Amino acid sequence: MEGLRTGLYTATTGCRAGDGRRDHSPAAQLRKKKHNTSAIALRPRFPPRAPTPRTEQSRRLAQATAMTAPSVAATGTAAPPPPPPPLHLVVVPFPAQGHVAPLLQLARLLHARGAHVTFVHTHFNYRRLVLAKGEPAVHPSTSPSFRVEVIDDGIPLSSPQHDIPGLVDALRRNCPAPFRALLARLAAEADGGAPPVTCVVADVVMPFAPAVAREAGVPEVQFFTASACGLMGYLHYGELVRRGLWVPAMKHMRLRDMPAFCHTTDPDDVMVSVTQREYMASAAASSAIILNTLYELEKDVVDALAAFLPPIYTVGPLASVLASSSSTPPPAMDISIWKEDTRCLPWLDGMPASSVVYVNFGSVAVMTSAEAREFAVGLARCGSPFLWVRRPDVVDGEEAAPLPEEVVDAVACGGGMVAAWCPQAAVLGHAAVGLFVSHCGWNSMLEAVAAGKPVLGWPMIAEQTTNCRQVCEVWGNGARLPETKVESGAVAGMVREMMGGEMGKEKRAKAAEWKLAAEVAAMEGGSSWRNVERLVDDVLLLGVGSK
Repeated sequence: MEGLRTGLYTATTGCRAGDGRRDHSPAAQLRKKKHNTSAIALRPRFPPRAPTPRTEQSRRLAQATAMTAPSVAATGTAAPPPPPPPLHLVVVPFPAQGHVAPLLQLARLLHARGAHVTFVHTHFNYRRLVLAKGEPAVHPSTSPSFRVEVIDDGIPLSSPQHDIPGLVDALRRNCPAPFRALLARLAAEADGGAPPVTCVVADVVMPFAPAVAREAGVPEVQFFTASACGLMGYLHYGELVRRGLWVPAMKHMRLRDMPAFCHTTDPDDVMVSVTQREYMASAAASSAIILNTLYELEKDVVDALAAFLPPIYTVGPLASVLASSSSTPPPAMDISIWKEDTRCLPWLDGMPASSVVYVNFGSVAVMTSAEAREFAVGLARCGSPFLWVRRPDVVDGEEAAPLPEEVVDAVACGGGMVAAWCPQAAVLGHAAVGLFVSHCGWNSMLEAVAAGKPVLGWPMIAEQTTNCRQVCEVWGNGARLPETKVESGAVAGMVREMMGGEMGKEKRAKAAEWKLAAEVAAMEGGSSWRNVERLVDDVLLLGVGSK
């Protein structure tokens, strides 16, 4: 693709691939000591960069250090090097739960490692959270070094969350000016002694934030909240429009498996246009790209992405890395606009191991009333107890219809439970859950990997189709419902096969392997753990990314 940087990545494992001298299986890695020097880590092999001019902030810092440091002549010994300036990160997520959650995890992880954090909500998501959960939902820490700011986005509170093109258009039109004003205010506070902003960490789909950061001379890095395979799909929208050819490292991918925004016959469609001309162009111009994935899961795609993007840091699953970073990890944050029904956990306690089908189609995607009914009847007839998270707004454009009588009967006799929302990580980690029926959103896929649960996919929007194809064809930890109109018989049949058939047995075994791989990546010395350290040392702290 024109204008994109090139580079190569290698994975270092401590010995040459295929020489047979070491066992690098997840199980073997997990048995090693925590300070495991053979854990996989990505190391960029880019040509040396030319020296970059200092920003005004770093120039002032150097002058102040030179003025205050005692000289060798005065003390008779060399002065110790000054401490590094405090790291101050401005974190900017897209205003949707699936974006806010991983960026909040990253912010908390870096805050736990000593960074000052300014977490930026837009008014749309901030108001929805406060109305639903109160102020604590938007303030993840009482520490003065973790602050929350809100910028105007011009989006009415009544706007539907699933109107993605409408949200995208409003954000790109309305947010640059208030974000510019926020950075100016933070710079003024720095003149008064507050920590200066050292880096903007922006969601890839908030391209105004890195653009404004570059205007202000502030380094920026970008975080892609979905999978590496989804990012590769988006990068090749232009090639699909021009030629319709295969995508590097994903030759098994069909056009219908590509991120669903490209499922249009209009080359000027707003989501195709914005993805190509703004999101991906902005990502390619960034100092670094952060991915909430584990390298071992998406190695081929991450390596191939290096030909198109700046240095890549795989730091996932972030929730697991965050939990590994402290003997007393911070509590989980509930940032959904629906109240979690925690009654599902004691209900699961009363179920046999691996017996329950857990169903959740995410926080944004919607379905028709006919589809909702077919899923409901299929669950009632699958022969397994089920926990179905059914959001109040899951049926597009209308109030949720009454549950079919079969579902009501199943719930009444204890064979099923329906909840508006639930603590998903805790549910997936419960021993009673044997299958996850999912939309294949990336946060859900990572939680399934971390919990070792097989997946039955029914993708709906964005890169969910791409994730589902990888689950089925590459990672092997799941299957997909038929790519036709949803029918209750197909739902019931696939659930039975995944719960008790040979296919389900194979998928569970693969899911267990990926669970071990995720544990190894997140533990101290693992690939994601080490990449967080490299991200801090190579980019955030040392200002390697300054333009």
